[in-house]
Amino acid sequence: MPTIKHDSSGIIKVGIIGEGKMGSGIFTYLLDFNFELVWLCSQDADTEKINRQFAKRIKRSLEAGIIDRDRFDVLIQSPITRNMDSLYDCDLVIEAIPETVALKRNLFIQLDRIIKPEAIFTSNSSSISPSLIAPPGNRMGQFAGLHFFYPVQLKNIVELTISPSTTACTIDATETFLEKIQRHFITLEEKNSFVLNKILLDVQNEAWLIVRAGQITLAQMDQLVNRHLFPFGIFDICDSVGIDTMLASIRNYIKDYPHKNYFASFISALDDLAAMGKFGVKSNEGFYKYPKEEVRSELPPGSDAIVEHLRQTWISASRRFAAQCHLPLDDMNRAIKEYFGTDTGPFG
Repeated sequence: MPTIKHDSSGIIKVGIIGEGKMGSGIFTYLLDFNFELVWLCSQDADTEKINRQFAKRIKRSLEAGIIDRDRFDVLIQSPITRNMDSLYDCDLVIEAIPETVALKRNLFIQLDRIIKPEAIFTSNSSSISPSLIAPPGNRMGQFAGLHFFYPVQLKNIVELTISPSTTACTIDATETFLEKIQRHFITLEEKNSFVLNKILLDVQNEAWLIVRAGQITLAQMDQLVNRHLFPFGIFDICDSVGIDTMLASIRNYIKDYPHKNYFASFISALDDLAAMGKFGVKSNEGFYKYPKEEVRSELPPGSDAIVEHLRQTWISASRRFAAQCHLPLDDMNRAIKEYFGTDTGPFG
């Protein structure tokens, strides 16, 4: 079959799929750029409510002078719908539905029958490789991972993941799109995908092993990390992302690791929480109970050594993954600073 070429400047209409925090975040972020948008929600979504909220939002933007009347008239016509056929003429589709291979694969098979053949399909998956969910045929060459980070408005980094089938035209078009929406990005082969989350996993695992050894409590560890390393806690972020989501992602990350048993204790802890229905903030309990009381406690002796150990774990993991991905240290350092929210990266 002939290869379909896609003009790198030809992305005009963008479809976003999924009304969760990532789907809604991507849709909201793209409102500030000159694209036509379609937002496909699940069959269970209250699209009437979502439409009302959207109309109020852009009306306030118009009244505040953030957008002009012409842009308002374009945005107010943006379909927010449960009808998949509304995506038929999109140039780019960004999927952001739950992290399940079968669910994503079935979605893209359906989309392949509906959407014009030259369109590019992308997945915002944080753990599933493009080749596992791309529909067969020509579309495999027009498929990539487009991993934004939460919150989308604040995290100026995207991982563009390409499979062996992804064409040069698709890569060029997608990179041009990311430049247009003013997002920094790193381009990764899928064998080295989700590198930023994998760096975090090394630190999370070390933190858990220290807690399990009784050197420090969960709350003390989060307090220590938040004070000296990152603007979040190791276990706070698990609860925020969702224990079930974190568990599925970690299992995907380590499936080809030769040393996967090293992560067994951390995975077991997450598994136990999930089995009890403790999924984090969304279920009001995970590592912590919610609403959470902020209690500051005295840190135990040896805290400085724990901080330094975690810092060295972070630096070592960053250097290892940069080498595996063949990324310049400056590019990796910038991406890591954005992801971890730090002023200084592991390389300065």
